[in-house]
Amino acid sequence: MNAPSLTMAAAVAACLLVPGCDREPLSGPPNLRLGRDECAECGMLINEDRCAAGLVVETPPGSGRRAHLLYDDIGCLLDAELNRAAEFTIIERYFRDHAERTWVRAESAACVIAPPDKLPTPMGSGMVGFASTDAADSAASAAGGARTDYAGLLETRRRWWAQRRLESTQRR
Repeated sequence: MNAPSLTMAAAVAACLLVPGCDREPLSGPPNLRLGRDECAECGMLINEDRCAAGLVVETPPGSGRRAHLLYDDIGCLLDAELNRAAEFTIIERYFRDHAERTWVRAESAACVIAPPDKLPTPMGSGMVGFASTDAADSAASAAGGARTDYAGLLETRRRWWAQRRLESTQRR
């Protein structure tokens, strides 16, 4: 190889190895590796994709550094959002479609909450998401639950935590 060719090859290699400043920030749903990824909240291995959830976060807040966080249960994602909000800024939220096993934006998901014994999930939240309202209505009817949206799930989980804290203080 002549000198200009070597110089060009070195420049191309350097461009490939050095991260660019104009790179797009991390976005979109996470890549889920069943049996290998751990829940960011409870630490359990994620073995059930139909109940999984994920976040794109900036951590620490204001740093500009984004990461994916994975959860084995929608309840774990909500717990992280309610109890660890100072640790990260949420950029995007995703739920797995319980029927289709694809990612859906949490804010546009048709969600179902049902008694955990009728709608089992890894951590017993009884919360699942769907892209289709028809699928959610069918699942809610079959499990004796109700269809709601992301905000409804968050409010339900907030009340659940308040009740747990109240019960904990009453036992003391």
